[in-house]
This record gives sequence, C-alpha cells and structure tokens, in this order.
Amino acid sequence: MKVSFKAWEYISDDKFIQTEYDFVGDKNSGWEIFRNNKPHLKLGEGYELFKSKYCGICSTDLARRFLPFPLPQITGHEVVATSLDGKKNYVLEINDTYQARGVEEDIFCKSGIPTHSPDRMVLGIDRLPGGFGEYILSPINAAIEFDEISPKLAVLIEPFAACLQSVIASPPKKGDHVAVLGPRRLGNLLIAALASYKKSHQIDFEISALARHNELLEVSKKLGADSVFRSDKLKDKKFDIVYDTTSTESGFLQALEIAKRELHLKTTNGQEMSGLKKLTELVVDELSLMSYSEENLNFKWENANYKNEKIVVSENSKISLKENFYKSKISDAEKILESEEFQNRIPRFDLSIVSNLEEIDLSIRPSTAHENSLVRPRGAILFSGESNENPVLKFLNSGGKIRSSRCGDFHKALKLLSENKEISENLVSHLITHRYSSKNMNEAFLKAKEKDAVKVVIEHE
Repeated sequence: MKVSFKAWEYISDDKFIQTEYDFVGDKNSGWEIFRNNKPHLKLGEGYELFKSKYCGICSTDLARRFLPFPLPQITGHEVVATSLDGKKNYVLEINDTYQARGVEEDIFCKSGIPTHSPDRMVLGIDRLPGGFGEYILSPINAAIEFDEISPKLAVLIEPFAACLQSVIASPPKKGDHVAVLGPRRLGNLLIAALASYKKSHQIDFEISALARHNELLEVSKKLGADSVFRSDKLKDKKFDIVYDTTSTESGFLQALEIAKRELHLKTTNGQEMSGLKKLTELVVDELSLMSYSEENLNFKWENANYKNEKIVVSENSKISLKENFYKSKISDAEKILESEEFQNRIPRFDLSIVSNLEEIDLSIRPSTAHENSLVRPRGAILFSGESNENPVLKFLNSGGKIRSSRCGDFHKALKLLSENKEISENLVSHLITHRYSSKNMNEAFLKAKEKDAVKVVIEHE
C-alpha cells in the first residue's frame, strides 16, 4: 500500500512548512516513510494506516522546538482518526512501544511500565509523524475504536486521560479539599477529571480552582469546580492536595505553600525551579519526591507488581538499612547498574535516598549522555537531609509529598466521560474555543498562543 500527501511540518524556528510525504508498506511487513522522495524513517510490523480527522494543539506542541527530539517533524498528538473508508472512529494513544505494536515485549513492558521503555517513539513528538498530517501510522494496539462519545469530544481524550492519571496517582479521600492551580487548557481538563471521578466513584470531596483570571474561573465552575479563588488573593488557604498545572516557578512555589499533604506536579517549563534542574524529567518519568521514613521505603504505585529490592543510599546520608541497599556517591551509582545483580530486570534502582538538591537531580538524570534515570520510572527519591531554607526540602521534611504523572489510560477516560454527559458537553462547549482547517496550520498555531484561545483544534477536510 502507498499513500502520498502534503503535510505541514514543524521546523525549529517555530513555523510550519509544507513537505511531500509517502507512506509505503503494510502492518505485516512494516512501513517505509519517504520525505521529499528520500527515505526518512523505517517502521517494523504492527502499524496500521489511518486518516486524521481532528487534532488538538497543546502546550507541548507550542514548545516543541525546546524538546530534545529531531526536527522537522509532523507534530500533533491529540488525535481522532478514522479507518480509510471513514466508517470507524479511533482515538490514538501516543506511546509507540513493543506492547502497542503487538510484538515481543521488552523488560519495561513485562514490568508493567511499557510507556517508559527507552526504545519507544512518541506520536507527533518523537520521530513518529503526528496528527497534523492527513494520514497517520499508529501501532495497532494504540488505536482504540469508540462510539460512546462524539468525535468532537474525543479530540480531548489524550489530555483528559493524562489528567485522569493525575487523579488516579494522587486520589482525593473522603472529606478532602483539593485544588487545581492554574486552570487553563490542562488545568480545566483536570477539574473535569476530578469532577467526573468524584461523581462516578461517589466520593465526597471539594474541588477548588485557583487562577488569576476571572474568565478562567467561570469555565472551571462549568466543568465541575465546587468553589473558585483568585490565586493572587488567597489568604492563609490550605488544601489537602494541590495539582499544579501552571508551568511556572511562581506557581510551583505557591503550590508548595498551600498544599497540606501532597503536591501533584503535572507540567513544567523545562527550566530550573526552586533549585531543582530536573523537575521536567521528574514528570516525564512519573517520579515522586518525599522524605525518608519506614513507610516511604515501601512506596510504589497502586497495583505495581514489584518490591523495592534495590535501593541506593547516598554516602552523605546518615541512613543505614539492614538489607537491599547500596551505599554510594550518587554521582557514581550508575556504575552499580552495570553489575550482574541488575541483569534480567529493569536497570534502575527502585528507590534513591539522598541528602541534598544535587543528589535529587542526579537521581533523575545521572548523566548528560542519555535520558535514563537512576531510579525506575514511577519510583521514588527519599530525602534524608537538612531542609535549610529551600522550599522544596522544607515541604518534604514537613511530611509533604511531590507526585507527578504523564500519560493516561484511554479506556478509563472514555468510560468516565461517557458516564458524565453534562461534564462532557461542557468540555466541548467551553474548552474548545477555536477550530481551523488543516490548510491554515500557521494561523491556527498563532491563535493557540493567544490569551483568548483555550483549546484550538485542527480539522482535516
């Protein structure tokens, strides 16, 4: 099979150019992608060809030039697609993993964290062409057929599922008062995820939206917020969990001040914040920060199927464990991962016990030569030092936890939205503010950067 088309390709100067593409192959023998008649990318078996229908523009797309992945690229990852005959609708999960392709799985798939495989590609972000093109190749298990919600709502499934992952990772308890800081695109989706979760699970907790702009707070009310507050006028207000969606250091600092039990960091700006240089990578790997305690030594994600058997302890730490630990300089600990003890398992420590900010950063990214963490994805870094005046360390030493999350389960997201019709209708009415033909890609991208745009959607004719 062969399809040929012109696609808007994102380039490093933050613009789009039209480029000729050819997809040649099939799902059994693999595909070859040609760009301007030259070989561009080879894909093995397990990919299906679809037609793009809708694709949302998100903050990741707007910041794509800052990400460490090659350009030019057909971007766009919030995709609704159809079968080639147009009769069936699909939402496309973005992680291109062994499991998604239905081929032999790697150790990350077998360990229950396939989306963290270092061999994965990411739809519209890392190499695999995305939904701003007319045709799209998706791993067969990443294409999820749906009919329980409308295609116009389904364009929000990818970011909604990511927000639902935040709620699942940091679930409110009965009687909690939780807050979403900075509700805009992602934040208002998180409000909707919390409200849907609350109704479907019948858990009584209060949801507050915190923003500097009244118009955003009005949207938050319609999406399920029980109360709203101007974030610049809060007075001694505290919340059990704060979900920070601001991507700013000022927002992060405020979240540390107003969170009682937990701060869930959903997005960052790729820059140093509060003395930590690797907070973005912490979110990418869905890592957690907390203080050292006997209870936290047993930390793991709900339903995770492993034990904390490999723990690295900073030589600067006063902590000494009875078993399962390696005392080391954190800067040298990566060498331990090369030993036979780490064969036939994820080559990461389950936990890292550190004594300062630098060791937190090193646990997240121990080397500039690669993007592998010292701690397994969804693992934890436990702080056992003095807090001094650093706000992050003070928060940890007060018993606070910093959690993070990334992508979510589309099946769970579809189910939740189908169960909560009013919230679903309000998402389409109030969150999607602008729609553009795919012919006007540059214009749509500029509009997505303006303050009056919340969610901009590209429509393929």
